[in-house]
Amino acid sequence: MKRIFFLLLLLSTKMFSQSYLIEDIDGDNLKDSIYTSNESIIHKLSSKNYHPISIDLIENYGGSFKIIKTRNGFQYEINYRKAGIKTQFRYNPSSENIALIGMSRYEFGNASNDGSGESSVNILTNDYIGNWKYYDVDKETLVALPTIKTKMILPKISLREFNEQYLDTYVMKCSEVYHEYKNQHLRISKKDKEYNVHIKKTEKDIDFKRVSFNEIPKFIKYEGKLKNVISWKDTNGENYIVTSETGIYTPEDSEDYGSNAEIFAYHYLLKNAISKRIWKIYDFIKECPVEIEASFLKNTLHITDLDDNGINEVWIMYRKVCHGDVSPLEMKIIMYEGDQKYAIRGHNKVKITSDKYYGGEYRYDLQFMTAPASFRAFGQNLWNENILHEWGE
Repeated sequence: MKRIFFLLLLLSTKMFSQSYLIEDIDGDNLKDSIYTSNESIIHKLSSKNYHPISIDLIENYGGSFKIIKTRNGFQYEINYRKAGIKTQFRYNPSSENIALIGMSRYEFGNASNDGSGESSVNILTNDYIGNWKYYDVDKETLVALPTIKTKMILPKISLREFNEQYLDTYVMKCSEVYHEYKNQHLRISKKDKEYNVHIKKTEKDIDFKRVSFNEIPKFIKYEGKLKNVISWKDTNGENYIVTSETGIYTPEDSEDYGSNAEIFAYHYLLKNAISKRIWKIYDFIKECPVEIEASFLKNTLHITDLDDNGINEVWIMYRKVCHGDVSPLEMKIIMYEGDQKYAIRGHNKVKITSDKYYGGEYRYDLQFMTAPASFRAFGQNLWNENILHEWGE
């Protein structure tokens, strides 16, 4: 999209025409006039004794020009075959000037409509909104970016100060915002293809929902690469469960001691616009010189209320290892009911020969041993479903 606007301007044929507006602009109940003529905007205000003031705006701009009445002022439009800008002005009685209060623009993009869309900026509040599309080469289709809502600070000026350099600044800033958000969207799409993919509800799960990247609240902080973000509402408020992994990496200050891998899980709660973290799970393998893993198991994130007490249980399962053979991996189920932690710890089962296996043992912690039988039954079933590890998974 960058500079496309200006290329269109240079290629367009200038179509100079006069556009008149006769209205009370300065609020004194007397008619004023504003009109375009050749490459200028000319206005005559009754409060200025109808002295004509000419502003040369569009020396390098081609297209058609129009002035139309708005509720509190007027709008000056420049339209081309594939792009255009609208500028909104309003009389300011304090400064006795006609002030620029907002702008908007549209583009149809290139031949594939890459970079097409529209944007607007409120000069007084600095609020920017953009709705843009990019062409996905792989899918051969236009993809709409999520609506961009951000701040864009532009000088607050009057009609006398307004010029094409000001328009250029808006277009360039808008282009920068578009590319920033587009690149961010593409990074997320490519880097996090497994985000919120491996979630499989059971009949015992409550009705939780997957939270898309664009819906993740800003108060949620995490480390590593996101794997899952899910949420549900209850009497406590809006709950969010977040899981993330670093994957295997070598620290910058490593002295050839090996690689690291870390996993994280968080429970955030939002109520009455106040957020807080309820708990955090952190586990790791560090300085491993051989095979290393620390990762969540697919389809093992569950939210239940097995004892029907209105306090949901959060189930998270992962494995980790640092070894150079085919021995079992350490495996854990961590469950939270509110802020109470429960754990099942053990090892997965590996196949030694065609009919012999090794590993698979586990033990409940004290909290599980004294918990309702339904907790242990669900944990045992989850363990058995994931007990066998095939190398290369």
